Amino acid sequence: MSPPILKYLSILLLFASCNGKSLLSIEKIYLKGVQAYTGERWSECISKFEESLHLYKLYNSIFINCGVKCKTQAKHSQIEANYNELQVFESYLNERYCLINCRDKELEAVRINSNVKDTILQDFESRKPYGYLHVCYFQMNALQKAASASYTYFQAHKTDDVMKNNVKFYIGLPEVSLNEMVDLESEDFEVLHKVGLESYEQKKWGETIMAMEEVIADYLAWEMGCRVACEHLPEQEWSPEFVISVSNNMLSLLQCRQQCQNKLSILGFKSGIEFLADTLNYLQISYYHSDKFEEAAMAVASYLTLMPKDEDMLHNRALYGSFIDKNAFNARPDIVYYLKNDFYEKEILSHFHQTNTIDTNAHSEEF
Repeated sequence: MSPPILKYLSILLLFASCNGKSLLSIEKIYLKGVQAYTGERWSECISKFEESLHLYKLYNSIFINCGVKCKTQAKHSQIEANYNELQVFESYLNERYCLINCRDKELEAVRINSNVKDTILQDFESRKPYGYLHVCYFQMNALQKAASASYTYFQAHKTDDVMKNNVKFYIGLPEVSLNEMVDLESEDFEVLHKVGLESYEQKKWGETIMAMEEVIADYLAWEMGCRVACEHLPEQEWSPEFVISVSNNMLSLLQCRQQCQNKLSILGFKSGIEFLADTLNYLQISYYHSDKFEEAAMAVASYLTLMPKDEDMLHNRALYGSFIDKNAFNARPDIVYYLKNDFYEKEILSHFHQTNTIDTNAHSEEF
């Protein structure tokens, strides 16, 4: 699987052109935005929050891309094959060296200070700046932007009744176009999925194929990046036992990786498996109508790898099998890898919770 492309290349080029010697601080600029909001300096509020959001997106992209690069690059081990534990240590030390060098170099190139408090990063991850921005936009009569900012915040806080009412308020304004009210933090695969659905409804099979193929590639790249971002963990419970401390970090990492799929709830899906299967269904239909039967067969096989008991797709497989060679029913490697990786993560977490429950019950019975 190829690493995700840096999404904010235009921002990278913009800041790379700066000749100033001082490093830009995401934290300071963000807090100036908060101060401007409190002081009702609406224009300054907008400029500071917009700047801090741009910087955060660039900062986050650098961290993710360096993480992917350092995980996927080939490393030559200096240790013989039989020393498995030392090979693991060597691998992590090599990755550490790669990460530090890559991130320092890339952040220095765009003049961004690498020191950002976890509490500030959490504010950006939870879309808190948009909670401020919609008010500042509203006060400056930028109503369309205010509507999108409130909608963007609401997508991450569906139980926030105040913001829900704000969204409804903006929808009711004549100056606000519902079609232009967008999630400013939406990922490429979300936009492409919408484009694919529109093309499918219009029976534009070729356009549907192009969009949905990009959806799969972009979603897999996005989730890979999300999983890498999980490696920036909050402080874990410490133990003097090395294995226990490492295990605590590993469990938090796996739990975070599994939560990456929660992003799909915006599109109405419960998991990556469900989302990919749905996309493959549109693909197999579109390939069929385009007389690309072998590609349709591969999409069917990939779907059944994810959803092996789906009766409708099993029927489709039998139908295709009447005029397509059985050797054409091969699942896509990227789908197979995704399924196995997701399955193994769930198995590890399930095993931990089961054994942890047993240990807890055993200790309770001792008393």
